[in-house]
Amino acid sequence: MPISRAHLSGGITAFLDILGFSERILTAKTDKDVEGIIADIESIQRAFEFKSKDRYVKEAQMGSRKTVLAFSDSVVVNLALESRLTKLQGTFDPVMSELSGMALAQGQCVGSGLFLRGGIDIGWWYRKSTVLASESLVRAYRAEGKAIVPVIRLTDELYKFVSTHPHRKFYSGDIEPVRTLLREYKGVRPDGSPLSFWYLDYISVVLESVDWVTSAAQRQNCLTAPRGKRDRIREMGYRANIRNWLRHHARMIKQAHARAKDAHVKAKYEWLADYHNEIAPKYTPSPLALCQLKRT
Repeated sequence: MPISRAHLSGGITAFLDILGFSERILTAKTDKDVEGIIADIESIQRAFEFKSKDRYVKEAQMGSRKTVLAFSDSVVVNLALESRLTKLQGTFDPVMSELSGMALAQGQCVGSGLFLRGGIDIGWWYRKSTVLASESLVRAYRAEGKAIVPVIRLTDELYKFVSTHPHRKFYSGDIEPVRTLLREYKGVRPDGSPLSFWYLDYISVVLESVDWVTSAAQRQNCLTAPRGKRDRIREMGYRANIRNWLRHHARMIKQAHARAKDAHVKAKYEWLADYHNEIAPKYTPSPLALCQLKRT
């Protein structure tokens, strides 16, 4: 029996593993434990649904076909490339916008102490009622398992799709989204062989999205201040928000590192601290924004 095209689409799919969540589920003993687990996984699901308040982004999202599913210790996200939006704009902008949204969502989750490791791929996706089968989900799942560190990794197929897409030429070099959203990992596998892949540079994406407003009072003060002082207020607010986000991010890494019970798990957070410390000085000279771990 032929399948319906209404249930089959091509698109990008992310498989996201919530680090430490399976152990948390297996050791849950009380209703309160379970309630906390459900609250956290639903918060991750909401973050990746990425419902923007911006009118133009909301209009774009209404034209896309997006699915966000939560499964125990993981979340699956799919964006169809055959939506009203892609018919109007092509595939490059919707895909890069979704990758940017995923990076922001990852930053939001880490801010709540929920660390993710994931894979993203491009390929076919079939979903009908309770049946789900997907080429891109299988490859995204495999990519997550090979990511090694707490990042969301692109498969080679997806990286090739975005890096060679003809619509990249419409952007100037300083705002070209492949360059600004992605970062290359270079390291070694457990067997010592070299490993490299591209992943979402979520720290840089979050910091680029930071605005200058620190409070309602500060915003009102800026609006009523003489024109010459407004830029100063905005600049001070922006710098304060950058420092505060980095300090909070560092604190979350430190807490996760301290809770880790073995060297293998601790190494993941040590890598994340190194990543944090490489990006932070690009946005603030404050040493308080760095992540200093007690390493053994």
